[in-house]
Amino acid sequence: MSNGRSTEGGQGTSGTPNPVDVRPDTDTGGNIFSPTQQLTTMAEAEQVWTTAAMEAAQPCDVIEIDEDALGDSAAVADQDAGGLSSGGRPADGDGDGQDAQAADVETLGYAYPPPFTRYENFADYSLWPYRTVGKLFFKQGGSSFVCSASSIGGCAIITAGHCVHQGNDSPGGWATDVIFVPAYKDGNAPFGQWPANYLVTRTQWYRNGIPKGLSEDIGGAVLHRQGGRTISERVGFLGFAWNWKREQHWHSMGYPAAAPFDGRRMQICASSYAYDGSVGATPNPVGAGNDLTGGCSGGPWVWQFGTGNYVNGVNSYRRSTHPLELYSPYFGDAAKSLFDTIRAGTC
Repeated sequence: MSNGRSTEGGQGTSGTPNPVDVRPDTDTGGNIFSPTQQLTTMAEAEQVWTTAAMEAAQPCDVIEIDEDALGDSAAVADQDAGGLSSGGRPADGDGDGQDAQAADVETLGYAYPPPFTRYENFADYSLWPYRTVGKLFFKQGGSSFVCSASSIGGCAIITAGHCVHQGNDSPGGWATDVIFVPAYKDGNAPFGQWPANYLVTRTQWYRNGIPKGLSEDIGGAVLHRQGGRTISERVGFLGFAWNWKREQHWHSMGYPAAAPFDGRRMQICASSYAYDGSVGATPNPVGAGNDLTGGCSGGPWVWQFGTGNYVNGVNSYRRSTHPLELYSPYFGDAAKSLFDTIRAGTC
């Protein structure tokens, strides 16, 4: 079994350093790498993350802040036309099935409470692109937690920064025993448990945490292969969109586990751009209507759901007095840098 890190040295794809050249907790192009994780095989992961252990994991809280106590931050202009990286179906064509259809609706924003439609995913979880989304189990400070995440190509998954590191500017803040369970439903793991080899987050989150780090509350993991296959070969992967206008329509997906939800099934919120957040750092986060709770953190905001299926945000935080909204970091150059870095990882 490979240790999951590149042995070629030099640069990975898109000019990003290979992890073998990077010491853990060293800032590399605005991204920080964790040490290698201890789980390397599905069998080892299943010994740690039994069905009972997964169901007992606490939902990682959706971060809540008092935005009124923070100073306004100047918005960084986003682009009229940004970049796209296409997604892909499973390598063996399994799970093609239906394609959900949803129009790409542009909105000019809403006042609180912004409109949204939330529904449980009643489709077959084994269908693409649903199967790319799953639960992320990990340990921090002796406790077990759960977030949400999605496959974005190669060995990579994307989630929220606070799901992989505590944002406390410390090497001890990294999550451990991290596994990704795609298409989780009612305690079942139809595509197995995929242990992380190492984690990556943005330096802005690692150093600053709440609140200023929320402008780049993005993280990811490079997963070990299972049976010689990458996670994206097994379940497919979502595309990636960056530097687009904020005024978009998304399907926010995840596994909320705090009341009134129980984390056993995928929930989806369809909503449009409502307003910008203010966390004392730029770029300003993007807010939309959403009532998902703890455990949904890190779930993808999918733009052009059912057609392009591009990740264009992740569930991050809400204001403490506004339960019917969620914010995502704006996906600009910082998000693209993280995407390139974890996509360049080998496993």
